[in-house]
Amino acid sequence: MGNVSVNNLVRMANDIAENLGHGAIDDAAAAEQVASHIRRFWARGMKAELKNCVSSNAHNLSAVAARAVTLL
Repeated sequence: MGNVSVNNLVRMANDIAENLGHGAIDDAAAAEQVASHIRRFWARGMKAELKNCVSSNAHNLSAVAARAVTLL
């Protein structure tokens, strides 16, 4: 996966959720915006690593970021 650690992926996903979530109608809409961003701009390995982190419940993702990962 390169030099991006799981902690960095979680931090980035949370930052995206915080930034994109402000204009969303609700958490579902915010999660879709975050998922869309991650789909477009993150490498396949980064997305896979974040999904693995969520599936093992070993994460500190915000609620919106965690919901976004389930949409990937």
